[in-house]
This record gives sequence, C-alpha cells and structure tokens, in this order.
Amino acid sequence: MKPKGIGADFARGYLSNVCVAGELQRNGLGYALICKTKMVAKDMGISDLYVHVAIDNEPAKKLYIKCGFVQENEEPAWQARFLDRPRRLLLWTDLSNSSDVSM
Repeated sequence: MKPKGIGADFARGYLSNVCVAGELQRNGLGYALICKTKMVAKDMGISDLYVHVAIDNEPAKKLYIKCGFVQENEEPAWQARFLDRPRRLLLWTDLSNSSDVSM
C-alpha cells in the first residue's frame, strides 16, 4: 500500500534481502522478482531504487546490472572491517523515466 503523504522526500526506495534458494537459481526467478519490485515501486511513486550487494557476489551483481542497476558507490574497506562484514557496492536504478520496469 502506498504510504500517505508520499512526496519528494519519499521518492527513494531500498531493495533489501533478495534471495533465491540455490536449487531455484538460474531459472529467471530473481529477474522476475526484481522486475516486479520495480513495477510496484514505480506505481508507488518511487523514482530511485537502491540495493547493496556484496562486492564478491558476482552472480548477484550480474543480475542487478541485467535489471538496469548501475554502481553508485563502493563501501571503503575500513568501514566493512569496522562493521565486520564483507565490502558492499551500492547500486542504483532510475525508475522515473523508465518504461523498462517489466519483463
């Protein structure tokens, strides 16, 4: 459901914890999930969609790039060490002018 009072302050969305079970990977399910997410986000008035991905997760990076995301930022190594997690990339896609939000 679209939040009440959505405006410019709420035009950015964040995609979190996209997971596909190992036995179901490589069959288009992840692509379909992300395409549906983009459609729903656009319908809610979201213009910018972000996602973090581990820097060494090549399959996920390829999937997001296939879905129209581009790299916006790379987490510094010191920050990842401090937070005790793998380094991450911040990826972004523009939904405002995109007609390519479906499969």
